[in-house]
Amino acid sequence: MAEEFTIRRATIADVEDLVRLRYAMQIELAEGHHGVSPDQIVESTHHYFEKQLNGNHFAAFFALADGQIVGTGGFVVYDTPPSPSNPSGTEGYIMNMYTLPPWRKHGVATRILQALADHARHEGATRVWLRASNFGRKVYEHFGFEPRDSYMQMRLD
Repeated sequence: MAEEFTIRRATIADVEDLVRLRYAMQIELAEGHHGVSPDQIVESTHHYFEKQLNGNHFAAFFALADGQIVGTGGFVVYDTPPSPSNPSGTEGYIMNMYTLPPWRKHGVATRILQALADHARHEGATRVWLRASNFGRKVYEHFGFEPRDSYMQMRLD
């Protein structure tokens, strides 16, 4: 396996790949369907990405090796009322972090996190947060995220 990979931002043409990778992540995490059919989940996820990639509040990035997607991650920008700890009021939520199993422990997630953090800074976010699976917790801590009760966060300022 080549250790070289590149990072690029997803476009509307990448919706199918985003859906496929999110569904693979959900299956791997055994999230279950809660009475919703897999087809409904795929269709709703497709609609979400199609809508969000055309707006300004969501961005996704891919890691590619030899032209093949080996990992992904997304970022939702949202605004809260400004506060002393967040003067801009802009925050971000990192979601859909997923690396294909053969590519884990090769720096893929770290490089995607860097692209997401750079994007967050560009959008004016001073804090980003995420919910970590057991698979990703160490990667996020190494990157600078601090554990909280039910999530992890990182200050960008």
